[in-house]
Amino acid sequence: MSQAVADLPTEITVLPRALFTAVEVATALSVSTTFVRQLTIDGVIPCRRIGRLVRYAQEDIDAFIGARDERAY
Repeated sequence: MSQAVADLPTEITVLPRALFTAVEVATALSVSTTFVRQLTIDGVIPCRRIGRLVRYAQEDIDAFIGARDERAY
C-alpha cells in the first residue's frame, strides 16, 4: 500500500442535518405544506432563505412544538 493511501482517513464524517424543507416539516408535524407555509408567512415558524430556497432549522421546529405543548384541556 502506498503512503498516500495509508494517510487517508478510514472513517467518513457525516454532518448532521441542519435544515429541512417545508415538505419535511409538514410530514414531521403531520400537517399540510400549505399550513407550514402559512405559519411561515405569519411569522410563527422562522425560516432561513438561501437564495430562493426556504429552509427550516430543527431548533425552530422544536420551539414551535414546545410553545404549543398543552397537557390539559
